[in-house]
Amino acid sequence: MSKRAVWTIVRSSAVNPPDGSTFESAYLVRVNRGSSTRDVIVEFADATAVVSNGYAEEVTRRFLGDEEPPRHLVVELSKDIRVVSGPRAATEEHDDGVDVEGRRARIRRRGHSG
Repeated sequence: MSKRAVWTIVRSSAVNPPDGSTFESAYLVRVNRGSSTRDVIVEFADATAVVSNGYAEEVTRRFLGDEEPPRHLVVELSKDIRVVSGPRAATEEHDDGVDVEGRRARIRRRGHSG
């Protein structure tokens, strides 16, 4: 029995949260396996948490052994990980239309009361 090849993290970067999101921090983690490439969006519910590319990659690593990685994850206030959008059908090309190079992170400040 041969062991399946796992997904490898290629890079990650801060991106704007997806349309309709109520969260302020989002990262795109690009993974590949052979000629297949997938993007995983990782959002963080805790706006006061210190989030980073490394944290988004750490969250994504839990899914690198899956046949297909999830498309969208949220790290809840409790630090639990919720899968918002599950895996897509397997294809051999990167076809999700996400343009990482042209997207920039939005920085929003939230006032603190009292």
